[in-house]
Amino acid sequence: MKIKIAILMAATLAFAASTQAQGNVLWSDNFESYANTAALSGPYTQLYPSFPVLLDTTKGYQSAQSIHFDLPAANSQRRMWINIPGGPVTPTDQAPLKLEFWTDLDTAIWSTRQYIEIRSYSGGAYNAGTLNQLIALGFTSSGVNTTRINQRVVAGFTGAAWGDLTDIYATRTTIADPNNDWTHLAMVLKHNTVEFYVNGNLDTVQTMTAGVAFDSIVIGSGLSSAGADVWFDNIKLTHIPEPSSAVLALLGGLGVFAWISRRRQA
Repeated sequence: MKIKIAILMAATLAFAASTQAQGNVLWSDNFESYANTAALSGPYTQLYPSFPVLLDTTKGYQSAQSIHFDLPAANSQRRMWINIPGGPVTPTDQAPLKLEFWTDLDTAIWSTRQYIEIRSYSGGAYNAGTLNQLIALGFTSSGVNTTRINQRVVAGFTGAAWGDLTDIYATRTTIADPNNDWTHLAMVLKHNTVEFYVNGNLDTVQTMTAGVAFDSIVIGSGLSSAGADVWFDNIKLTHIPEPSSAVLALLGGLGVFAWISRRRQA
């Protein structure tokens, strides 16, 4: 009996760790289900329909397709957004919100300006009411180190709105290296901090306004971005549960199991 309970407790802890790592996926897109660029306008709203975000059917992260921001002749107006399914989500230190994606560049150049944002509005949906918070991760061209990956925290940030990641885990040059292929980027939002990750490594931590509920995701800058092609793929938003909650729930189930086992032995 004791051996069975010990085995089940070990399984419980392993399950809880796995649950925390995987989290509750609120939304994801690997862009494999779309037939063409026009099909992106189903789930997404293209901010500039005459210049839509492009579906690339020849390149993807461990797949055949991704979204593509090509070399513009002039201003690149490619940008689209989607509201988070199920409504706004407020991250906490115990249950953070993680937005992650894969990216690639064809060349490292200062003028690249494409990124992914997560936003919060007072009305609980994209562009509804006042903008409460905006956090971005990717590449921009003004007020930053243009050899690096860049991040932005609009409200509650202790420095300038745009900032840089370090050059420890990746730079624009390493991302554009043909031998490197794709690079994984992520932002983990907590109560009043944002953690930025590169290829699974914690790179930079910034402060932000506390207790904000996030409601929408914006892909692309809609601004001039001459000089480089940019790809994004496997974008995923995950609500990471508090590990203690999973443990308590399963331990409660173990308690019931132990009680029933004792009754049968009596």
